[in-house]
Amino acid sequence: MKPSVLLLLITFFCSPLFAESIRFVIEGHEFYFLKDPNSPLKTETKEMIQEFADQFILELNNESERLNLKKPSSVSVFISQNTKIFSRTTGQPSFIAAHFLLESEQFHFQNPSLLKKKNILSTSIRHEICHYFSPHIDNVDLRWLEESYCEALYPTNAIVSKKFLQFPNSWEQFKLFNRDKSSDKKRELKKYELLSSWGSWILKEQGEIQFRDLLKNRVQEKEWKTLYSKFLKTQ
Repeated sequence: MKPSVLLLLITFFCSPLFAESIRFVIEGHEFYFLKDPNSPLKTETKEMIQEFADQFILELNNESERLNLKKPSSVSVFISQNTKIFSRTTGQPSFIAAHFLLESEQFHFQNPSLLKKKNILSTSIRHEICHYFSPHIDNVDLRWLEESYCEALYPTNAIVSKKFLQFPNSWEQFKLFNRDKSSDKKRELKKYELLSSWGSWILKEQGEIQFRDLLKNRVQEKEWKTLYSKFLKTQ
């Protein structure tokens, strides 16, 4: 049986975008559809939100059970009608499928219909949920390490063999390359390919429990540096 949908608020304005927002509450979770005022609303939008919410809640429950972690009683999920609204809301480039805002614990997704056409809807949902349950590093300059964990578990791009990838020769260069966001699609794609390969190696060598412990225990950076040196020797 489909979970019931409670439509609480038909429309209000999301500052500073002035995007019309439709709010749904499904099983205690809040889903907001951010509508572009200049674009018509499709008749099947409600059904699309319901289908997306069902899948999101299922994946949220599955991941909490897999990790034996308490599942949240309520999360906020924002679904953008188009890439323009998504970019303005999140500050992310239009080619990014989804984004989890750690500070506010908000999930942001591009239009599920678009992600479904690209065959990345399921992986995008799992990847962002991974970020929610991942241990979080206090050092902002090293927070990209969480991305290597989630990209290894739930890759959002095609997996490229390590032998075809060129990694920076030092930890400092690797850190610098991954630290800053870029609006260049090719650069960001390369970043995700490197992070996926690096994270997959850690999962294979250390196991997921140890990987999470490294993130959780906020180890000194020199430990990551040593780990990266070992990784380079396998190249």
